[in-house]
Amino acid sequence: MPWLILIILLAIVFFAYRLFMWPRSKVFGYYPYQAKTRDRVLALSFDDGPNPPFTEQLLAVLAKHEVKATFFIIGQNLEKFPETARAIVAAGHTLGNHAYNHNLSAYLKDLSLKAEIIKTQDLIRKFTGKKPALFRSPWLIRSPKLFRELKTLGLTPISGIFGTQKELYKPSAQLIYRDALRKIKPGRILVFHDGFGLKTADRSRLPLAIDRLLGDLKARGYSFLTVDSLLGLKPYQD
Repeated sequence: MPWLILIILLAIVFFAYRLFMWPRSKVFGYYPYQAKTRDRVLALSFDDGPNPPFTEQLLAVLAKHEVKATFFIIGQNLEKFPETARAIVAAGHTLGNHAYNHNLSAYLKDLSLKAEIIKTQDLIRKFTGKKPALFRSPWLIRSPKLFRELKTLGLTPISGIFGTQKELYKPSAQLIYRDALRKIKPGRILVFHDGFGLKTADRSRLPLAIDRLLGDLKARGYSFLTVDSLLGLKPYQD
């Protein structure tokens, strides 16, 4: 029965996603997407940069609101735009490791992503003088092997709740703002993207959305921390 086969396949995909990519899954170990708190505090995080000029535009918005955030950067993009990474650090934000190559095939070849992680650690230290203690895997993908490797490398895996699931399609600032507002909850780590993998991406709408979001949330009594401060972790290795 074709319909039965389809149901089975969909069930397999669903459970695979829940195990390996669902932001809230902790099946394989500690993978925080929020802190346990009733205080109106949030952590903003941005993935896939550096991506000038949009990362710089975002930094300007964060400075305007006096908010610190966490940037999980890709090694290959760092090699292209080291000055932007240095600007992130100079502004007091936290840098995290987001692997070297944002390509699913890299993970399928090596479930631990060991070489990618180490290479990116070395590049971040080379260009910024910092050695991250936080790691976010591309697509939030994970495995027991990856978590074991992160432990040996002194890295803490960090998940989060996507501000909007529609960033791939370059949504309007209004849509990003509206979707993110629905995800707000004390202690949440929100995930946005100032880049788009290894591709050049127009993220001009994101700073506009974040500007409005920060203004509204601060008016509601929310404050903002870096991921490490929210979770009580060290941002960098000694």
